[in-house]
Amino acid sequence: MEATHLQTIQKYEPIRDQARDIASRALPQHLRGMLRLSAVDFRAIAAFNILDATQEREVDWNWNFASRYSKVYPKAFDLSVWHGNSLCSLTLGRPTYKGTAMRMDFIERFTKNPLFKGDMYQVSLLAYATYGRLIGANQIRIMDPQNAKLIKHYSSEGGFEYKPAKKGVCHYLVRDL
Repeated sequence: MEATHLQTIQKYEPIRDQARDIASRALPQHLRGMLRLSAVDFRAIAAFNILDATQEREVDWNWNFASRYSKVYPKAFDLSVWHGNSLCSLTLGRPTYKGTAMRMDFIERFTKNPLFKGDMYQVSLLAYATYGRLIGANQIRIMDPQNAKLIKHYSSEGGFEYKPAKKGVCHYLVRDL
């Protein structure tokens, strides 16, 4: 790893922490004090591995790639959401190459708890929008939503506009920050 790459990782780590802290304090009242926002670290990956073996999932990506993703994209933002010792969701994304938009590349909810089932997307969106603003992005994108149901949900819940795939870029949803 080049020195400049490592410097970029180190420069953005406090910004990632700040975004999680700000988003944590800005959670809706019914979630404040109930959820903890953290990085996708070894603890989150260990919890994922247990859930992967015991829970039916709607997607098939393996979150063990998260540490490599963050090294390849030093400005990436990673988020794990916890209720006590229970992992509720993981999200991973990065700024676009020009830095004008924040991409949410991977998002997965694990909780079967009906109290939080509908909240995980909004929690991730809040944290990603916060990080995007801190680094100067003016848009947020949800990359390659898996199906029409998710596109409809994300559009209705967050005011996103659908953009079809073109010129080697997958389809995505976008909105201004």
